[in-house]
Amino acid sequence: MKDMNELEKLLTSLVGELKPAPLEPVDSVSTDPIYFDYTEKGNTRWLNLMADALKNAKTFEIHCWNEETEEIALALKYGKLKESAWTYGKIITGEVTPEFIEMILSQPKPTDIEAANKMTPFFNVFLDDHFQSCHWGTEIYPGE
Repeated sequence: MKDMNELEKLLTSLVGELKPAPLEPVDSVSTDPIYFDYTEKGNTRWLNLMADALKNAKTFEIHCWNEETEEIALALKYGKLKESAWTYGKIITGEVTPEFIEMILSQPKPTDIEAANKMTPFFNVFLDDHFQSCHWGTEIYPGE
């Protein structure tokens, strides 16, 4: 019994001396895809993700279906048509400017959400080679 009491005292003192191991720095940028379904009522979270991605972006590429004539016309105010074999749509590319940022971030959440719970009127928005907003913003691929 004496050995057990000594062992308990020793263990108690050793546990008291324990210190947490130092944490390794963790990159706070997640690269996991983010999906927006119909439980997402507004587009504030999408706007925040886009605003963060736009901070360091240099170029954009917007994809629109041919019938999305208003969206194509809007995107063409900030970029130019890119040659493409995509017969069903148009691709607009350009530089990320303060005016482009203002335009993207001022778009209201679309109301035509029958096919998808759209966060943006643009089918796809790509920033540089990293950030991707796909299927009207319902899928976000933050990149690295």
